[in-house]
Amino acid sequence: MSPLTINTILQRLRTDYADAVAFRIKQDGVYREFTGREVAERVDAVGARLLALGLKPGDRIGLLSENRPEWSIAYLGIVCHGLTAVPLDRLLKPTEIQRILDDSGAAAAVVSTTYMEDVRGIAPSLPAVTHLLSLDDEAGQIATTPQTEDGRWPSASASPAPDDLAALIYTSGTTGNPKGVMLSHRNIMSNVISCSQAISYSRGDNFLSVLPLHHTFECTAGFLAPLYGGATVTYVGSLKSRDIIDTMRETKATIMLGVPLLYEKMYIGMMKAISTKPPHVRTLFRLSMGLVTAVERVFGQRIGHAVFRGLREKGGFGTIRFFVSGAAALPVEIGQGFERLGIRLLQGYGLTEASPVVSVNRLENARLGSIGPPVPGVEVRIVNPDASGIGEVVVRGDNVMQGYYKNPEATVEVLQDGWLYTGDSGWIDAEGHLHIAGRLKNVIVTQAGKNIYPEEIETELVQSPFIAEAVVVGDVNPQTREETVRAIVVPDYEYFEQDAHEHGRAVTDEFVSEVVKNEIRTRCANLADYKRVRDFDIRKEEFPKTSTRKIKRYLVKERSHVETLQRSNVPGS
Repeated sequence: MSPLTINTILQRLRTDYADAVAFRIKQDGVYREFTGREVAERVDAVGARLLALGLKPGDRIGLLSENRPEWSIAYLGIVCHGLTAVPLDRLLKPTEIQRILDDSGAAAAVVSTTYMEDVRGIAPSLPAVTHLLSLDDEAGQIATTPQTEDGRWPSASASPAPDDLAALIYTSGTTGNPKGVMLSHRNIMSNVISCSQAISYSRGDNFLSVLPLHHTFECTAGFLAPLYGGATVTYVGSLKSRDIIDTMRETKATIMLGVPLLYEKMYIGMMKAISTKPPHVRTLFRLSMGLVTAVERVFGQRIGHAVFRGLREKGGFGTIRFFVSGAAALPVEIGQGFERLGIRLLQGYGLTEASPVVSVNRLENARLGSIGPPVPGVEVRIVNPDASGIGEVVVRGDNVMQGYYKNPEATVEVLQDGWLYTGDSGWIDAEGHLHIAGRLKNVIVTQAGKNIYPEEIETELVQSPFIAEAVVVGDVNPQTREETVRAIVVPDYEYFEQDAHEHGRAVTDEFVSEVVKNEIRTRCANLADYKRVRDFDIRKEEFPKTSTRKIKRYLVKERSHVETLQRSNVPGS
C-alpha cells in the first residue's frame, strides 16, 4: 500500500491503533467512544454499501452533516474505496448545495437527518444524484451495526492510487466565486505527514474538534492527522466557549485547532471572569502578569506556565499542551496573552489549494506575529518583492492541488511551473519564518505608489475594546481622484453599554460615532500617515462570514452603502 493514500490511515486503525480510542462524542450526557478497530470496520461497511449500489471508483459523493464521528466514518468510507468525497458546508442554503452537487456531478449524497429535508427538496433538480443516503438510517446503520445474518461486518476491497481524486472541496466563497479544488490522495496524505512531522503529538494526545469538518484545515489537521498518529479526536457539539471548555476539562484534551475569533472570545472571557473576582485576587493577578511580562522582556524566559498553573487548571486548560490558530490572522496581543498565561498558541497558514497547511510555528521556536516556517516537504518563496521585500507568496510541494474542477482558465492563473500562486502577499524573515501582509486583491495603492494592506490597519483597529469588527477598503475622493483609506466599523455595543453604565451616560448614535472616531484616530497613530483611516462608516450588524468566521469582503463592499448608519471623516488622520 502506498503511504500516499488515505488507506494508510485505515490500515493503521486496523493494526497499530486497533484498541485505542479514535473518536469520542458526548450524547445524552454520556461519552460514546469508537476504537480504531471499530472505526475501520464501519468504514469498510460504508464502502461496501456504496459499492453495492453500483457506484464506481471516481464517482463523486456529497457529504453533509454536523460534526460527529459518523461524518468522519462516512468520509473514510468514501475515499478509501476509490470514490471522491464532496464535503458540503452545513451553513449553505439549499440553492447553494444544489449548485455544488450539480457542478461536481455527484452521483450520490450522504446526509444527516438535520439536513435531509433540504436536500430532498432540491433532489428533483439533480437527476445525476441517483442515491440519497441518510447518515442516520441506511449509511448510519451500516456504520454502527453488522448487516449480515451471522453478525459479521460487510466488507469491500478497493485500492485507490496516490494520484486518484480523493476530495473535491468547494472554496468558502470569500471572493464570491467558489471553485472546486481537486485534492488527490497524494495531496492530502503528504500534508498529513508534513503536519505530523512539524508538530509533535502521539497516541496519548486528545484533539478537541470544534471547526467544521468540511473545511480542509479541520479535515486534514484536526481529523486525518490525529488518526495517522494514533491520537484521539473528541467532537464538541457547540462553538460556545463554555461548552468547549467543559469538554476540554472532562476529556483532558491536549490539543485544539481553532480560528482567531474563537481564541479572542476565550481570552476575553477569561479576562472578564478575573475582573469579577475580589480585589485581592485581581491585584494578585496583575502582579503575577507583571512579573511574567518583566521576566519575558528582560531575560527572554517564559514563566507563565509555572506562575499560572492553578489558574489554568481552574479554568479547564490544565491538560492543554498547545492550541493552533489558522484560517485568518491572529491578533498579536491575543497570542501574547495566552503565552503569558502559560498556554502555547501556535499560528499557522494554509489554503484549501495546498491541502491546506503551508507553514506553522513550532513549539521550540514560535514567533508571535509570524506564521512559522514551511512544514516539511513544502517550499515557499516570494515573487516580485517590493523594496520592503513584500511580494506574492508561492508554494510548491506534493500538497498542491491538481487544479480547479472543470475550470482550466482559473487553474492556469494560479498553477505555474509547479508553483501555486496564493494571491497572498508576504515576506520571509532572516530566520525563515513566513509573514503575511494581506491579500493582493485587497491592496490599496496610493497616488504616490505606496501599497496599503487593509489587514494591517484592521488589526490595529480591532484592538480597541469599542470596535468589534472592521473592514478597510479603498475610497476614491471624487474631487482629487486620490484613493484614500476608509473603514467600515461594527461597534462592540455590549462594551459600549458596560462603559456607559459605569459612567452614567446614554449610548446614542452620536456618542458611538464620536467614540469610534477618537478610537480610530488613536489606533492609527501607530501607522504611517498614508495608511491612516480618513473616513469611516458605522454598521450595526456583524459582517457576513464563512463557516470559519472569515469575513466575506466582497459582500461588504457591495452592500456597505446600504447597511451602514452614517459616514464620518476622521480629522487629523
